Amino acid sequence: MRFATRATLGQLPWFAVDHGEIVLADQSVGPVIDMHTHYALPVLAPHHVDMTTETPHSNLLLGACCAHHLDIRANQCFGPRELSNLRRELVLGGLTGVGKRHDHTAPNLARDMKSMNVRHAVVLAIDFSFPNHHARDTLTTARTRSEATGYGSVHPRRWNARVLLEEQLHLGARGIKLHPPNQLFRPDAWYAMRLYRWCGSEGVPVFFHAGPAGIEPKLGQYFGQMRFYERPLRECPDTQFVLGHAGSLQHREAIDLQRRYPNAWLEISGLSLGQLREVLRQADTTRVVFGSDWPFYHPVLPLAKVLIATHGQPELRARILHDNAARLLEMKPGGLAQA
Repeated sequence: MRFATRATLGQLPWFAVDHGEIVLADQSVGPVIDMHTHYALPVLAPHHVDMTTETPHSNLLLGACCAHHLDIRANQCFGPRELSNLRRELVLGGLTGVGKRHDHTAPNLARDMKSMNVRHAVVLAIDFSFPNHHARDTLTTARTRSEATGYGSVHPRRWNARVLLEEQLHLGARGIKLHPPNQLFRPDAWYAMRLYRWCGSEGVPVFFHAGPAGIEPKLGQYFGQMRFYERPLRECPDTQFVLGHAGSLQHREAIDLQRRYPNAWLEISGLSLGQLREVLRQADTTRVVFGSDWPFYHPVLPLAKVLIATHGQPELRARILHDNAARLLEMKPGGLAQA
């Protein structure tokens, strides 16, 4: 299923176009929680992105004029030119602080959330090895927003990782985001294992980018291999782990891990419609949550796939779009829900 632009997704029965923007028209879909969003992306200090300013356009990395395919992975929607522009934005924008990041702000995310009936979003920081303030700025911004929950990020090789974790918890972090392919570490490394145990003792989940995406450098693809995620799941049973993108290109390996370890959750952003159907058919759907990966993609792209894949299954749809995430956001150490 290929749509020439984002707005042409309005041809699907749940959506409409209002003043040129795609909106969710079918309110029977119910409320949505988005477990995978970001404010801007990290920039090299001393550059700064004001995450609190509203601008006219969200200027997402997969632009409104790009084709939106449902039958392929989201990152395959980028054509050669768009992929080149994406890499330039990620690298040069991170070094110089210029580019689309200045449109990837909290008010702009809230506006795109409202268009899809997304009532709440988890906003994930990413800490790189170069000097940056992304975690601090993300958490400081998120704590002022009623529609957002902030997750911090600590590079596991930092010498002061425990201190940084405690500082971020003090700023309101409700979880920690780790990105092995971009942070260049193996998820089963000893120094990462200690961070998972600290998170478990504090009752905060670890949200992984999980699996190779296919567009990152070869070294990043190596660090994202799903076989490296089993040790944390096995040896840190009191820590809840969210496997972002449900393992990306290795979604079947991620499904297997999720079924074997009760502390493993799958987040479905980036999956093709076919991959999503496999997840819903084979995984434990009480531990599958919705995500968009905004500002890479508008939430309409993964939402359309979930609505198609759950047609005629309202209980499953509500579980994926809202109920599972609501339960995860209320958990205490060991996976026990708060009273």
